[in-house]
Amino acid sequence: MTLDRRLREVTFTVTYERGVDPIADVLHEQPALQASRISVTLGSSSSVQLIRFTGPPAAVDRLQTALEECTFRPQLIGDGPCQATSTAYLLECTPRRRLWYVYADEIDDCPSIDTAVAAASGPGTISECNAHAGRERWRVLLRSDECVGDLFDLVDGTCCPGIDVELEHIGEATTWHGDAVVDSNLTGTQQQAIAEAAARGYYERPREITVGELAAELDVPESTLSYRLRMAESRLVKRYLERHAELEGPGPG
Repeated sequence: MTLDRRLREVTFTVTYERGVDPIADVLHEQPALQASRISVTLGSSSSVQLIRFTGPPAAVDRLQTALEECTFRPQLIGDGPCQATSTAYLLECTPRRRLWYVYADEIDDCPSIDTAVAAASGPGTISECNAHAGRERWRVLLRSDECVGDLFDLVDGTCCPGIDVELEHIGEATTWHGDAVVDSNLTGTQQQAIAEAAARGYYERPREITVGELAAELDVPESTLSYRLRMAESRLVKRYLERHAELEGPGPG
């Protein structure tokens, strides 16, 4: 038996005007915030999600409050109520970063993109959303192109005034890396070191903390922390360059 391992990918953008959605409004008002989400549909009415957002502490706190007030239900793009239920678990919490696991049920009752993805493509579909300043970029992995039309029609037909959707690309999913939320290339100590450094302003300009001060706060030797940061930064840079080379393709012979 020959297995077809080629998945298809559709990308589209969704733009929210101010005042249309409370989550989008926070992102409008806090341009330093970055939010990303990976979702997997479990059927026509449920999904699991990993939601990450990063930024200045006050902005991160504000977005978390907005999500909690919406009880982590699917973000609405159309008129009408949403009776979905959800359970959220906080996996990571630093001043500048949050990572949530969310299980959402009865989403078929909501006028949302999650509902459209579940209805059009069925269980096991993976989607990724990156949001910034009131604009979302969606990527959806599909087993075939057959449901692309249904998916886009459902999203476009559901959007209420003030929300615009634009189809961007349909093709093979050749550059999907699946680590927008979880980075598996760093060791646990390296992930912790770089996360704590970012949370305490080590990568701000000007820096808000030195390696020595950070090491003292974390109660580790300065040389150990410095080594972990260098290794983490080296791996991230190498991975970025590798991906850039993949996207550019081979040079002229």
